[in-house]
Amino acid sequence: MTALSLIHDRLNALWLAVTRNDEGVNQLGRTFDGGYLVGSSLEMTHNVNLSIFQIKNMLKNYLKIALRNLLKNKVYSGITIFGLTLGFVCCILMMLYVKDELSYDKFIPNHENIYRVALERIYPDHRSFYAIIPDSYSEVFAEENNGVEESTRLFTLGGEVVIDVGNLKFEERYGAAADSNFFNVFDLEILQGAVQYEALAKPNTVVLTQTAAERLFKSESPIGKTISMFDLDFEVSAVMADLHETSHFELDFLFSSVSFPDLEQENFTGFSAYTYLKINPKVDPSLVESQIPNLVSKFAAGQIERELGVSFAEYTAAGNGYRYFLQPLTSIHLHSNLQSEMRVNGNYLYVFIFIAIALFILAMACINFINLATARSADRAREIGVRKAMGSDRSQIIKQFLLESLFLTFISLALGVLLVNLALPFFNNLAEKSIKIDTDSVVLALPTLLVFGALVGLLTGYYPAFHISKINTIRILKGDLMVTGGNNWLRNGLVVFQFGIAIILITGTLIINRQINFIQSTSLGFQKENVLILERFGDQKSRGVLRDELEKLPGVVSVGVSSSLPGKGAIGIQFTKPGGGDVLTGKSFAGDDYFFQTMGIKPLLGRVFNEAFNDSLSLILNEEAVKVFFGAQDPLGQKLKTSTNINGESRDVELVVIGVVEDFNFESLHTQVTPLAMVHVNNSRGRENFLSVRFTSGQQAEVVQGLESKWSQHSDGSPLAYFFLDDDLDQLYRSEKISSQILGVFSILAIIIACIGLFGLATYTAFLRTKEIGVRKVLGASVGSIVVLLSINFARLVGLAFLIAVPISWYAMSTWLDSFAFKIDLDIWVFAIAGLLTLFIALGTVSYQAISAAIVNPVKSLKSE
Repeated sequence: MTALSLIHDRLNALWLAVTRNDEGVNQLGRTFDGGYLVGSSLEMTHNVNLSIFQIKNMLKNYLKIALRNLLKNKVYSGITIFGLTLGFVCCILMMLYVKDELSYDKFIPNHENIYRVALERIYPDHRSFYAIIPDSYSEVFAEENNGVEESTRLFTLGGEVVIDVGNLKFEERYGAAADSNFFNVFDLEILQGAVQYEALAKPNTVVLTQTAAERLFKSESPIGKTISMFDLDFEVSAVMADLHETSHFELDFLFSSVSFPDLEQENFTGFSAYTYLKINPKVDPSLVESQIPNLVSKFAAGQIERELGVSFAEYTAAGNGYRYFLQPLTSIHLHSNLQSEMRVNGNYLYVFIFIAIALFILAMACINFINLATARSADRAREIGVRKAMGSDRSQIIKQFLLESLFLTFISLALGVLLVNLALPFFNNLAEKSIKIDTDSVVLALPTLLVFGALVGLLTGYYPAFHISKINTIRILKGDLMVTGGNNWLRNGLVVFQFGIAIILITGTLIINRQINFIQSTSLGFQKENVLILERFGDQKSRGVLRDELEKLPGVVSVGVSSSLPGKGAIGIQFTKPGGGDVLTGKSFAGDDYFFQTMGIKPLLGRVFNEAFNDSLSLILNEEAVKVFFGAQDPLGQKLKTSTNINGESRDVELVVIGVVEDFNFESLHTQVTPLAMVHVNNSRGRENFLSVRFTSGQQAEVVQGLESKWSQHSDGSPLAYFFLDDDLDQLYRSEKISSQILGVFSILAIIIACIGLFGLATYTAFLRTKEIGVRKVLGASVGSIVVLLSINFARLVGLAFLIAVPISWYAMSTWLDSFAFKIDLDIWVFAIAGLLTLFIALGTVSYQAISAAIVNPVKSLKSE
């Protein structure tokens, strides 16, 4: 054995001895007589071992004291742990929500290089933003735009469709036609069947998600089997993995776009397809975006001139235009709320708000800890004085308090994690999420939670530790715990901060609820209540008979047919006057002779569609369209020319204005009412998509029962699909309603946490003024006057919090309300209610401690004097 290896072995033996007892060290010393380790090394080893032993004993001693204090003061400990636990629960839940919101579409490989092309359509009098664009641009972008590696399209099927599998019919909603290169851009996992680049290459093929395949074919392999839709048969070419819930897509079926020849027609002006670009990672996306305007001029100009008879220069000079822009794939969910989104997206503003709420609530819980620890300084003062008198220095006392803080913090953190698991189903239901906590996520989050807990514990314990430990020993032993004004200012400032946050949260909750109630109660220009909507009406061959039978049902007032509905938007339409001139742009949908009657929309001028007339070439405008198209002219009898598709060919037709209706909100109240032109369902632009049934109030159950019966008799066997118009319109404001619910719950929790802190400060104040209260009672002061004396300062603090919180909440809620075209006014009484409610809760919390102090026998308070 070499000298080096011998030294190595004996050093290992030394390390083992250090980790054992002193006897082990002595035994080791007796064996080292070969000269390699001398007495100084043994002495050093002994000192190291002794130091470790002392640290262990010190920590053990600190923990014993912390546990003794925890058990001795059960009420204080319980309140402290409860407040911190609530803070951790709120913070962890909010962080889980934010993490979920920020994770959308990040599961898609190479997501950082995928962009969606969106459109800002510029009209002469307004602007609209769309998630879909003309479908012919996809090929153009791939061929003529430097930096674009791939471009692919999705065409959604426009609502629910019926899919036939053998003799069974399935009602499906989430289907789309996709280009053959879809999987080149979105590298999604194929579980069965054709490889990615072949899955959608052939006509009449379809790719199913795993869940859709199991739903349609149970345990059988679907590959090679046939499903039918729109009188077309599609062969299942592949099965792909289900999309994550955190995706802006909603897809169960992908049909090959080459199955639909109409999609191959040239189109550079009609909005029809979601278009995605895969950009070379070495190319700046802004460079790709900057090339688009030239492509618009090059390819759209000819189509505009053919259809409208004006040059592209004249068209843009009249105030029309197209601005295409790129949206990073992972930004769509939080930063895109455009027309024709595939699903309801979130809002980045709410993410920032919830992050702030999480941090503020945790800060409030930490403030509670500080205030309660300060309130207990009287109980700990003599302990600290005795420890100082016995030789403990300040650093040891600071360590003791910091360790106690960490001990309480980690207990609260452990309880918080446990409660989060219990509260998660409720929170998911509240936020309409499917957040899950599995073992892997816990293991990954554990180091972060430990660091987070340690940081909170040290920050929370810092002030009590340094504040109490610096009090003079003689003053402590005399019982003199009066603090300086600076310390009072700090504690009062913390209370002002807590209640300022509480007032802001309460105000936000009240204003959001008022805005939602305003949206739900404001007149939309039509009657949304008691209207049942039957979907896929136009697909039924016996729809005439079905309609006649539904009109005969008891309780049915009126039945109307339309291509779209209020809240579902409308398609674009462009007109020119017969003599030429500017292009007039608006939106359009179709209705039948009874649609306006069913919706309760009455004409202001002229008439609406009527079965006594042939209205296939008639036109009804809203007030905004009259202003834009004709100004002060009488619109009745005026003719407008538009281009329409008849038997696959584009033709010009003239429509005659027969009536004007009041402006009504056919889109969300987030947007202003824009020009709307309504054509008859018998027009070439018309579609019979929806059947609207108005019924007598209270007859809902009977009408639904009758509908089910008539549908089973006269439909093609497809599943019945219907909804109520008012419920559907409420979905337009789903994001606001969810945020309001979350804000309301966490506002209540914030108030509870703030009250815990206030209770601690009230306890501390009552203790400091014990002898003053005794003197006042001896001199004849009543209990009520003492309660007022102790409460008035806290009322001032709430008042100061109110003055600080109002400007902040006013600005924040004004900014939020600006996202609505139709909104409430910010009345001062809303802020006053929030302030008074907070004051009432605060005084209710303080009064308990104040009354407890006021009713104490003054002899007991003054016995030490």
